[in-house]
Amino acid sequence: MNKAKRAVIKIASIEVEVFQLPVGEYVMSQSQVGKAIDADRETVKRFIERKNQGYRSGHNQSANDIKPLSGKDYRSHKMEREKTLSGRGGGNEIKVIPIDLASEFWFEQAMKGNSKAQGLTKACLEETLERRCDRAFEQVKTEEEYEKATGIKCQTWLESRELCRYSHGSFHSTCKDNDFIRGLVHNKITLAVCGKTAKELKKEALVNGNIKVGLNHIASSEILEIIAIVKMEFGTYRTGTPSERIKRALKKLGITPVVEI
Repeated sequence: MNKAKRAVIKIASIEVEVFQLPVGEYVMSQSQVGKAIDADRETVKRFIERKNQGYRSGHNQSANDIKPLSGKDYRSHKMEREKTLSGRGGGNEIKVIPIDLASEFWFEQAMKGNSKAQGLTKACLEETLERRCDRAFEQVKTEEEYEKATGIKCQTWLESRELCRYSHGSFHSTCKDNDFIRGLVHNKITLAVCGKTAKELKKEALVNGNIKVGLNHIASSEILEIIAIVKMEFGTYRTGTPSERIKRALKKLGITPVVEI
């Protein structure tokens, strides 16, 4: 009997169901793909509908039936680029999505500023490169080691972004209360920490394809954390010019400025 197979895998510590269809194609649950990055079902649905329209415009394939999943009372129907695994006798439906579209969805959401998607795609890309390097240098690691490292990288990214959001609120209030021009102060901080102004960093990010504005132009989670900590420390001072406060913050935190401000 021609059956599909089911398995559970971890992606950056997130458990998801995957299915291998009889034709060899891998698919995932639409709802789990959305849940992994805190995207609601409507967002996933709109993405798939948009892709379906583009797919149908260039392909003319009829639907075909897939036999029930191995060990499960599911029946699968493959509808071009979208497939539905539905239970016999009116059971719950599981709508699935090919892994290429799942990857594209996560990447698109990352580009739109979804922090979870950014952390997930960044960690997965790093794991892919690390695996290739390990293979090239004959380094042997277990799947558990790879998965643990990827989960930590994703979580570290998310924590750094959350810290940045929190510190930016405090920083915003401090600048407003003292009539500081927030953009200029931010430039001074990034200049001291990164050696370049936010405007210069953003320009570099645009060259590399990142169209987002703000802290998204800084890829390193370590640099993000340093900027966030400096901003929080900056907000604790009640006197001094922006440059004086930044210097005090850097000195207290033991950070040597890349560029003197």
